[in-house]
Amino acid sequence: MNRRDFLALSATTAAMAGLPLPLAAAGDDWAKAFRAALAEKPWLLGWLGTNEARLETPALTVDGTIPSELSGTLYRNGPAQHEVGGRRYQHWFDGDGMVQAFRIGGGKVAHLGRLVETAKLATEDKADRPVEMTFGTYLPDMRRAANADALNTANISMLHHGGELLALWEGGSAYQIEPDTLDTIGPKTWNPLTKGLPFSAHPRVDSQGTLWSFGYASSAGAIVLYRIDPAGTLVEQGIVRMERVPMVHDFVVTERQVLLVLPPLYFDRERPGAFLDRHVWDPDAGTRILIFDKDDLTKHRTVEMPAFWMFHFGNAWEDSAGKIHLDLARYDDPSLMFETLRWVMRGEYRPATTARPYRMTVDPAAGKATSEAIAEDAEAEFPRIDPRLTGLRHRRLILLGSDGSAPHPLFNAVVRVDPETGERSFYSYGPNAIAEEHVFVPRPGGTGEDDGWVLGTVLNYKAGVTRLNVFDAAGLSDGPLATASLPYALPLGLHGTFVAG
Repeated sequence: MNRRDFLALSATTAAMAGLPLPLAAAGDDWAKAFRAALAEKPWLLGWLGTNEARLETPALTVDGTIPSELSGTLYRNGPAQHEVGGRRYQHWFDGDGMVQAFRIGGGKVAHLGRLVETAKLATEDKADRPVEMTFGTYLPDMRRAANADALNTANISMLHHGGELLALWEGGSAYQIEPDTLDTIGPKTWNPLTKGLPFSAHPRVDSQGTLWSFGYASSAGAIVLYRIDPAGTLVEQGIVRMERVPMVHDFVVTERQVLLVLPPLYFDRERPGAFLDRHVWDPDAGTRILIFDKDDLTKHRTVEMPAFWMFHFGNAWEDSAGKIHLDLARYDDPSLMFETLRWVMRGEYRPATTARPYRMTVDPAAGKATSEAIAEDAEAEFPRIDPRLTGLRHRRLILLGSDGSAPHPLFNAVVRVDPETGERSFYSYGPNAIAEEHVFVPRPGGTGEDDGWVLGTVLNYKAGVTRLNVFDAAGLSDGPLATASLPYALPLGLHGTFVAG
């Protein structure tokens, strides 16, 4: 992609960011309403947030035995600072990001948490109030940021690649983090042409060590693609121009292809309000799948299918006939994001459509795609696989699920599923827990998807603590091998990655 196209994209993005918005009507006092609700709904503890810039516990209390071979750091990220100057954000996704590091070795666990020192955080700490309009909050005295990185919260996920640790958002730059201290180094620029352009919270590192990513630039009418070599050098980038840009959170790669699945949630620049509210769900437009060859990001084929919404994929792979199989957590529509995840910040539980595990099959040659539920009766989200199999055939998915006993809108169980047979193993943390994303960690020298551990955090809101759990991957339903407990509750987070020691 030539320099002129990238400069034009950057200029368009900056220009759109500066357009004025009509003032939003003054809302109720969300902070006061949330605290009143917290007294009656203790599960809201996960959304209370923190204004502490640093949290540290050198030695967690461990029950059980952590395997001696398990050594490394589980890095996690998520919205953490939900209030500034006593004013509360009005969507879960708006909180300033905090990186958590659980360091595991010698049968022990230490914890360090640090807020990511973004430009937005510095501006608002100085002003002692929310200044920049965010993903889902637009208060009367908020301003439209001059560029995407001015409102970058760096609060979604973590990536370790090319020797660098990155805190990821999706509307702007990744932020580089020092792995040991969690100090913020600053925005990551792959090269001058991509400075400040959107970079996904869900990049994929394939079996060859190549990093693939994308970013959607709604106001500029484009999606940006990235191919980055194992050393961390950007070797190819591309731009896909489109009249209406959808919100797209995740994507997949196979051995030969890159797939963008585009749900019909479209940005409308004429609508007022926060970024989320400037989107329109248009199910009649259907869902489109763009298929790129890895060796040429300038061309793609399109396959269409009926509308659905999704946040997260597990993986994708190609069979010998050229068909592509994708596993995902599928919703009927995006109402969870507009309703449940917004109003929980006020202390209200507004149910919406839930996610279920599906397998999609795309036939590029025939121009067709189908989908089938892996487990029709199971709610599930945050799918993860053995990271060594990214783009290759897998037989295990790790997801979050629910046993139906919890009063909150998220999950209280971890599930391991064979997506081809539907066979499941299941462990519930009980009604007083909110489970967060769990990941598979291969045993050193191990070769199979059952040879390793499943690691994940859970908030026990009755006890008021966050705990890290270690399972034998082959015996998930037997319960944790070990549980390491913090003396405090962490704000609920989103995604993370394990870096071996």
